[in-house]
Formats: sequence, C-alpha cells, structure tokens
Amino acid sequence: MREYDYTPRPDVEQHFHIKELIERQEKRADDREYHRNKKKGYEEREKDIKDAKLYIITDFWCDKCKEDFKSQSILEIEQDWYADHRLAFYRSKCDKGHWCIRLVTDKDKDRFWTSSRNIIRDRGVFYKDTIQPWETGFNMLYKKI
Repeated sequence: MREYDYTPRPDVEQHFHIKELIERQEKRADDREYHRNKKKGYEEREKDIKDAKLYIITDFWCDKCKEDFKSQSILEIEQDWYADHRLAFYRSKCDKGHWCIRLVTDKDKDRFWTSSRNIIRDRGVFYKDTIQPWETGFNMLYKKI
C-alpha cells in the first residue's frame, strides 16, 4: 500500500450520528427499566394493601409522648396524587390524644421500627441470635467447632 493512497477513516463509534443513536438507545433502555420497576412497585404495593386486615390490634409509638402502646385501629387508604400511588396505614390515638400511624405500604419508612423502645429492647435481647461467624464475639458465644 502506498502512502498517498491511504484515506483516513474515523472510528464508527466516534461519528456524531452514531453517538446520537447510541445515546437514544441507552435512554430508551433506561426508560423501559424505569417503567418496569415502577409497575413492579405498584403491584407489590397493591398486594400489601389487599393482604392487610381491616381491623387490627397492634403496637404504636407516639413521637410526642415517647411511649409505646397497643391499640385497635382500622385500615385507612389514601391516594397520593403527586406520586401516583395509594398509601395504606393504621392510625390510632395515644392516651394523651396524639395521632400515631403505622405504615402498611412503606414499611421501610415506618418510624415505629427505629423509635420504639420495645423494638430496641428486643434487638438487644436477640442480638446473639443474629451474630455472624465473622463478627467479634462469635467465638466467645459459640466456641470453635
């Protein structure tokens, strides 16, 4: 091949039309994944609402009184128009008249699990049941096998 016959050819991926095409395809794939996850979340939320009992006696935590209490409550469902899904929760009043709620659909956001003294005490009582072999104190509790 002679030097003067060579015509430079740019990498195909670096051409602006190809870059634009790749970006559009990646955006479409991201959109598809987003809508799949949104639909899956909606179905799980509706399943939680369907499985929840209408009346229940459950534990509550009052943020204002800083006390745990048991109370009978009824399932309430509200539409969140901003997020476009339904919220389900149990609501009750403590002895001093403060409203307290327990979330049915967003259990990871339920403050009861992080604030309740009974839950904190139970975690302390059962901590050794959940200790893993690589954690400090495992050998002291279970000895080497």
